[in-house]
Amino acid sequence: MKLSPNSTISVDALRGAIVTNKHGSEFKCIGLALNISPTNLLEPILHLEEYDGEGELMEGTLGIPLSSLDGWSIQLQPLN
Repeated sequence: MKLSPNSTISVDALRGAIVTNKHGSEFKCIGLALNISPTNLLEPILHLEEYDGEGELMEGTLGIPLSSLDGWSIQLQPLN
């Protein structure tokens, strides 16, 4: 996922975003967490639910490190 330098985004803006991997699979963002390594490094983790072939959300969640999202895109949804 490519971000512009000096960008900021709130966690609330990520909730509900549609995330697409480089193979075209779509996911719904349900949150963001911080993984703390044994050496106290912080790794942001995007929590996602995957859509099936009919556009329905599948059971279970995935935690994907932001550093692993190379080639992915994110479409933010308007806040209501």
